[in-house]
Amino acid sequence: WEAGVDGAQPGIVMLARPRVGDSYRQEYYQGEAEDAAEVLSLTESATVPVGTYEDLLVTEDINPLEPEVVEHKYYAPGVGPILTVQVQGGSDREELVEAG
Repeated sequence: WEAGVDGAQPGIVMLARPRVGDSYRQEYYQGEAEDAAEVLSLTESATVPVGTYEDLLVTEDINPLEPEVVEHKYYAPGVGPILTVQVQGGSDREELVEAG
């Protein structure tokens, strides 16, 4: 899909100044791409194969087209996404295994 074509709208990959409780669309094309996120925390920590990270931003990601699936995504300052955990609708887990 392309923003502005057939009713599709642009989304936000990451907020510049996220606050707990903020929610936003990551993409929107009705019936095709409806991902959204809500900021859950700015102070979490997590350990992945490349190390332990502190002060993580954590989002809860949903897609109304797949209401049974909920993911929590962990972002490290200066690094980006380090961990994704499916907390509903499965048990998938993606971890950062090599630093840039």
